[in-house]
Amino acid sequence: MLKKLITSIYKTFMLFFVIGFLVFVFTRLGYTEEGRGVTNDTVKIGLIADQTGVGAPVGIPLKEATRIYFRHINDTGGINGRKVMIILEDDHYTIPGSFAAFKKLLFKDVVLSILYCGGTGQTLALAREIEKYKVPVIPISLAETMTTPLKRYIFNASASYDDGIKIIIDYIMKDMKAENPKIAIVYPDVEIGKTGLRAAEKYLPKYNMELSDKIVVALGAIDATSQVLNLKKSKPDYIILHNAVAGAISFLKDAKKYDLKTKIIGSIYVSEEAIVEAAGSASKDVIAVSPFGYWYDDTPGMSQLRKITKKYEPETKMKTRSYIQGWVTSMICAEGMNRAGRGLTPDTLVDAYETFENFSTGDISNPVSYSKNNHKGGEAYKFYKADVEKQTWTPISGFRKPAFK
Repeated sequence: MLKKLITSIYKTFMLFFVIGFLVFVFTRLGYTEEGRGVTNDTVKIGLIADQTGVGAPVGIPLKEATRIYFRHINDTGGINGRKVMIILEDDHYTIPGSFAAFKKLLFKDVVLSILYCGGTGQTLALAREIEKYKVPVIPISLAETMTTPLKRYIFNASASYDDGIKIIIDYIMKDMKAENPKIAIVYPDVEIGKTGLRAAEKYLPKYNMELSDKIVVALGAIDATSQVLNLKKSKPDYIILHNAVAGAISFLKDAKKYDLKTKIIGSIYVSEEAIVEAAGSASKDVIAVSPFGYWYDDTPGMSQLRKITKKYEPETKMKTRSYIQGWVTSMICAEGMNRAGRGLTPDTLVDAYETFENFSTGDISNPVSYSKNNHKGGEAYKFYKADVEKQTWTPISGFRKPAFK
């Protein structure tokens, strides 16, 4: 009798232990019947964006845009009855920092999805973890390698860096009607720079050409004297400036200082307002490409962006192009969650993204399309010219795509 009683108590204890363990595990992993990072009334979205390193001029506006956009979403009813909670982690633009941020957001904060994920090198380093743990990600990086080959859980918000480089080459050859020009590229010797270099080297043979010079200027360079002087000697007809804010500013200032006459055309991060502000007259006549619009653009989407932003920050006079990228990324994320409905999980979010066909951002960017075989949001960029007086960029073309596939 005593043995039967002990056995019964033991079985009851084990049953409660197993039930308690399962409840604990699934709670810690954030799984409800809706999915990881999702409760009946809340969705958790993580951000990994540099707030203190060399990428901070991009990362800080991305964070601000995401927080304001989802504050607006929450104040107007949320998404399918749920409020969106934004959780930020600073990776300091380092790979170890991005791994630490990723683990915290996934295993401690238990988020559904992560936006931005650091820079190109950081996101590529995390790619295996992203796929392993099924974390839908829309990176800061627009590198072609984000989505080629296809990765189920990674989506680009727009055209890639490669597309921007291709369109610059098209512009030189078709709009400028250049004949056998010498084309140089200035880039940082990190993954984002190498991405632009590879794109140029692969695309120029379409015009039976190759690069005349490959000049390295570090992301955070404070001086580019030697690089500028080398280019003065080689005398290229055009320079593709593919760099981030600090490196681009240093290069432009020294190009003016040493009277480098070569026409400079910048890729996406050259088209930051901070560059016109800091480089001043050294940015005069510089043109650059961007897949995202600017604060002063006269488009329906930008008008709405300005209205919402000023509602929460009434003193705002202007937001940067990186803020606009954050806004577009947030629009895509919100629309994906809305399409996924109440049964929101990482996989239903991915499936929802793959239904996008010419999703309109109100001309803040080109319409966004995805499919099961394509996670790149588009191929189009606009050309802009530096406006030194207003410290911004003025459009000089509509959206265009590369001439060659």
